[in-house]
Amino acid sequence: MGAIECVSLILIDPKELLDNLYNRHLTHRLSLYIFYWGANWLPRASLLKFEEPLRAVVVTRPRKHAFRIYYNQAQPSKINHLQLVNWYDTNNLGLKRCPLLPSGASVYKNFDGRVFRVPVFHSPPWFWVAYGNKSDRFMENLTSLDSLDNSELRVTGGRDHRLLMLLAQHMNFRFKYIEAPGRTQGSFRSEDATASKDSFTGGIGLLQSGHADFFLGDVGLSSERLKAIEYSFFTLADSGAFATHAPRRLNEALAILRPFKPDIWPYLILTIVFSGPMFYFIISIPYLWRRHYITSDVEYFGGLRIYLVYIKEITPCLVPIQHPRVKRPVELFQKCIWFTLRLFLKQSCRELYNGYRAKFLTIVYWVAATYVLADVYSAQLTSQFARPARESPINTLQRLKEAMIYDGYRLYVEKESSSLEMLENGTELFRQLYALMQHQFPNTRSGFLIDSVEAGIKLIADGGEDKAVLGGRETLYFNMQSYGAQNFQLSQKLYTRYSAVAVQIGCPFLDSLNDVIMHLFESGILDRITIAEYAAQSRQITKNKNHHSSDLTALESSKHSTNEKIRDLQNQPACNENEIIMPLNFRLLQGAFIALAVGSFTAGSMCLLEMFLCHLVLDLKWGDNCTSWLTNWKRIRQFINYSFKN
Repeated sequence: MGAIECVSLILIDPKELLDNLYNRHLTHRLSLYIFYWGANWLPRASLLKFEEPLRAVVVTRPRKHAFRIYYNQAQPSKINHLQLVNWYDTNNLGLKRCPLLPSGASVYKNFDGRVFRVPVFHSPPWFWVAYGNKSDRFMENLTSLDSLDNSELRVTGGRDHRLLMLLAQHMNFRFKYIEAPGRTQGSFRSEDATASKDSFTGGIGLLQSGHADFFLGDVGLSSERLKAIEYSFFTLADSGAFATHAPRRLNEALAILRPFKPDIWPYLILTIVFSGPMFYFIISIPYLWRRHYITSDVEYFGGLRIYLVYIKEITPCLVPIQHPRVKRPVELFQKCIWFTLRLFLKQSCRELYNGYRAKFLTIVYWVAATYVLADVYSAQLTSQFARPARESPINTLQRLKEAMIYDGYRLYVEKESSSLEMLENGTELFRQLYALMQHQFPNTRSGFLIDSVEAGIKLIADGGEDKAVLGGRETLYFNMQSYGAQNFQLSQKLYTRYSAVAVQIGCPFLDSLNDVIMHLFESGILDRITIAEYAAQSRQITKNKNHHSSDLTALESSKHSTNEKIRDLQNQPACNENEIIMPLNFRLLQGAFIALAVGSFTAGSMCLLEMFLCHLVLDLKWGDNCTSWLTNWKRIRQFINYSFKN
C-alpha cells in the first residue's frame, strides 16, 4: 500500500504464515506483525527465523496475568534475533516501558560493528577497483557471505568509497566489498520477471535477492528500479549529457569563403546579380519616357554628305527638318553588367554614364563594395587567419541526431545503466536516438554498449572522431580529465538525474541512513568529497606527466638507449595543437591561390573558346566569298564567250 503504516495482530503460529509473507513481499519497515497464539515460551531459533526487513513481535504468556514482548529489531548487530524489549504485568498496572517498541532511529543509530555487504565494480570517479586474476570467475552460488568473498577484488579509492567510509565512521559499521555480477549496475532480465525476486541483474539484482545491503557508485534513480529497490536521500544531483571530440579545425583552403556565412550568401548573390540590371534600368529609363532631340548639321545619303545649314539658307521653308531621337548606346546592358562586376571586384573601370542618377548609384555601389564588403571581409579574413575557425560543436540532441544521420556518428552508452534505461524508455528524441543506435549495428543489438563510461572516453581519445558517449555529466567530465579535457566537447544538460545509496525494499535502517546523508549534504561535506576526488585526480595526472617527462630526459641522457625508443617517446604528442602557437604561413592562403588558379583556368578556357569561334566565323565568311567569286567568274566567262561568238 505504499507509505501506509500497517500493524497486524496474528493469532496463529508464525510458522504457518511466515513463508507467505516472504513470498508475497509483505516484509517492510512500515509493516509490523504481532504474533500471539498462547505460547508460554519462544519457539526454537533453528525452527523460526524472522529475517530483515520483516518487523516481527512475538508475545508469550509465561504465567497468568503476565505477557512478554519480544522484538526482532531491538539490536542492529544481531540479525534474526528475538530480544525481550517489554513486558506486561497486572500487578504493576500495565507495561513496563512506553512506548511498546524501541524506535528505529534509536536502534540503528549505532550498528555496533555490523558487517554489510556492498557490491562494487570499477567505475571512476566513484570507485577505483583493481581486479586480480581470479576476479573474472563469477561466483555461481550467492547464498552465503563466504561465497561472495573475493580476495582478488581491491578498492583503491573513489568518491563513493570515501562516502562509504564516512558513513561507516558515523554509524559504526563495517563493510565488505563484493563483486557485482557482470560488473554492472543491473537491468531487467525480462519484462515478465518484474514481480520475481531476481528480475534485475548486476548489483541491483544482489540487493533484490537479499545478498547485499548497500549499493553505491552513481546508482541513478528510475521508475523501473524503484520497483525492485529503494533509495536514500540523493548523494549527487547530476544531469545527463554526452561527450564527443573537440571541434576540429576547418579546412584552410576554404578560409576565403568562410567569412560569408550561409545566411549571407543569398543576399550577396542577389545584390551582385541585380546590381547590373538596376544600373541599366537607371540609365535607359530616360530614353523611354522622354523625347530628346539633336540638331544635326550633316546628313548622310549613301556616300554623299549634305550640309543642311547651307540648304536652309538658300531654300527656306522648302526642306523639311527632321529631328531624329537620341538612341541608347550600343550594348548598354552588357556594359552595365561588366561595370558592376568590375566595381564589386575592385577592378579599374571608367564612368559609364554622366547622368546624376547613374553617378549617385555608382557612388552607392562603390561605397558598398569598398567599405561594406571589402573592409568587413578583410577584417573577418584576418581574424580567421589569426585564430583558425573550427567546426560547430555537437552539444544538443538535435545536432547529435543530425550527425548520426548525415555524418555517420555512433552513440555509445554504458550497459545496464540508468542512461540506457533513459534511451529505452524515453520519448521523442531519446527514442529516435535509440532507434538510430540499433540501426547502426544491425548484426548485433549490443554493439553500442560499452563496459564503462571510461571505455567510451578512451574510444574518442584514440581517434574516434565520429563517436559519442552518453552518461552522467559528472562521470563524463571526470574521465575527460584523464585524457585532456581540451580534446573533448561536453554537451548541454539534457535531463536531471539523481544518484543515491540503493538499499533493499523495506530496509529498516533507511531513515537513519537518510538522516546522516542529509546532514552530510547540508554541511557541504559531500561537495568537499567530490572536489577532493577531482583534486586527487589532477595531482595524479600531473604526477604522471612529470614522471613521463623525467623518463624522457633520462632516456635522452643515457648513452646506452637506442634511437628507436627515443624517437617513439619524442613523437608522442605532449600537448594538443590548440596549445601550440603557430606562425602565419602561406598554407593559410592556399585558398586564395586555389581561387586564382580556378579563375585563370576559366579565363584561359574562355579565351580559347573565343578564338575558336572567331576562326569558325572567318572560315564561314571565306567560304561565302569563295562561292560568290566563283559565281561571278562563271558569269564573266559566259559574257566573254557570248561576245566572241557574236
